Amino acid sequence: MARRRRRRSLQYRLHALDLKNGTHRRPPVRIGPSSSDPNGPCKHQNVFNPCLHKQRAALLLHGGILYIGFGGDGNRGALFAFDANTLAQRTFWSTTPTGHNGGIWQSGQGPAADVEGHVYLMTGNGSFDANTDGKNFGDSFVKLKLDGQALVVKDYFTPCNQHFLNEKDLDLGSGGPVLLPGSPARIVGGGKEGVLYVLAAGGMGKFTHGATGPDCRSDNAVQQIDAFPQVHGHWGNIHGSPVFWKGPDTARIYAWGENSPLRAYKYANGRIADGEAPKESRFRPPLGMPGGILSVSADGDKAGTGIVWALVPLDGDANEQRGVKALLLALDATDVSRTLWTSEEAGERDRVGLFAKFTPPTVAGGKVFVPTYGDEEPRRRFAGNIRPTEFPKHYYVAVFGPRSGPPPPRTVVNQDRDDVTMALATTTPLSLDLNRCTPIDSASVDCSDALARATDRPSFHRIVLAANQDLAGCALVRVTTASKDTGLADATGIGFWSTRAVAGNQAAENAGRFVAKTDLKRVGTATLTSGAPATLHEFVGIANCPTGAEPATRLFKPFMEFERPSDLTLFHNWDISPNYEISPTVTRIDRRAEVLRP
Repeated sequence: MARRRRRRSLQYRLHALDLKNGTHRRPPVRIGPSSSDPNGPCKHQNVFNPCLHKQRAALLLHGGILYIGFGGDGNRGALFAFDANTLAQRTFWSTTPTGHNGGIWQSGQGPAADVEGHVYLMTGNGSFDANTDGKNFGDSFVKLKLDGQALVVKDYFTPCNQHFLNEKDLDLGSGGPVLLPGSPARIVGGGKEGVLYVLAAGGMGKFTHGATGPDCRSDNAVQQIDAFPQVHGHWGNIHGSPVFWKGPDTARIYAWGENSPLRAYKYANGRIADGEAPKESRFRPPLGMPGGILSVSADGDKAGTGIVWALVPLDGDANEQRGVKALLLALDATDVSRTLWTSEEAGERDRVGLFAKFTPPTVAGGKVFVPTYGDEEPRRRFAGNIRPTEFPKHYYVAVFGPRSGPPPPRTVVNQDRDDVTMALATTTPLSLDLNRCTPIDSASVDCSDALARATDRPSFHRIVLAANQDLAGCALVRVTTASKDTGLADATGIGFWSTRAVAGNQAAENAGRFVAKTDLKRVGTATLTSGAPATLHEFVGIANCPTGAEPATRLFKPFMEFERPSDLTLFHNWDISPNYEISPTVTRIDRRAEVLRP
């Protein structure tokens, strides 16, 4: 723990505490020099001034060495290395020893380390001349290693538009680096420009000598992904670190920049595989800072256990205002468009409190721990010499755990509307490799995603089959819907009710699936008979598989979903027509002449 002591001679001290009782394991030691002038403690001084430097990045403990980073506007970035056992200082490194700025802050994230002892960090705005044999690394990824009593730069990467980033206060170092497991070794991270960089850990790329304008492409990176664009003139800042999870189907990188939904990028063979069309969350925070601060929890790569935990502002810009409320989201890590839970859905009982910037949720022992700025404070902006006069009555860490009972039902309003309708349903013989399906248990598999991958169409119902099922007689169902464009513009996606029937008896369960708007497969445009422009989407399913003496027919009906963020109410606008049924005798339903203009 690093803490700044407020005396006439200001200084930071490093404390080693016993977690059982909070007592000191070692006497505390000073970090760096004290402020040099007791009568003017906040005057700038050459290398490090505890009055001006801010210790914002998390600490890194690796190989018995404790690394502590500092930043601060107008001050050089600083990294200290201490022996974790004795608390003796081993060395000190400055990001810009002959320049200015280059702070290490990373929105609270700490440096990262690999098994070989290399330490990786990202710097903020500041001087840069490393490409001309200088020692300044503003707006850079830097790879260091402790060599004797010195931290030595082993490699680095600097975006080609570093000068532009520095001029526009677009710190690359508003985020921290993530070392991705597996081979080839990769690093991912991004900053205030909203760009994600994928770098080779063994050769980070240094600085390009080509184009260096504001919109240049850094070809020395493995990938440069424009993840979070400007919205109404606001840059899509990335704060903190992306998070990573290797699930049962593929690995994913999750990031949440300002003014956008969370984005989940599939990652394979050392590259982001869907940089142009990642899966997105349905929730989008209010305009402003800081986007979402993320953690991920899972039981290894076991299906159904991955959860992305996201702490986001609920009702304001947490940089410009005090009193902004927080929202904690739990998202399905394999499908982030699916919200598993939010701290708002049970009303007052689960509300977090005031949003604390740059503090990721901590998951341990089946509980989620969320720091806060307290319980309640009027939300307003402050500037100049104006200071708040009201403060929270209670300061705390919010702790969330398993429910003692079933979750409260989410309000869903069902209504018949003409936003979406079924235009065409056809069947063809089914071809599906059950080995590509996700095991549920020893006897059954879930083929919903496997069929979607095989056909490049989302499945409209959950497809559960026996692990050794004979697919002879099963039919692939292709369903084309027509969605009114005016409705689609505000919708979250299209969902289905769907079930099967044998000998006229319907199954009790609803196996229908919801497909987020970003995952819809557009196959054309049309005009409804009302004259409204429409978009055609296609979905797939399975029908007519033998079940004893009778085949299982497929019943279904689509709806368009809308969400009211103020109370998370969902509106399901259902197709006006009755349920549709595909069976061995009804293999095609063509309503195009009925619902579409020629």
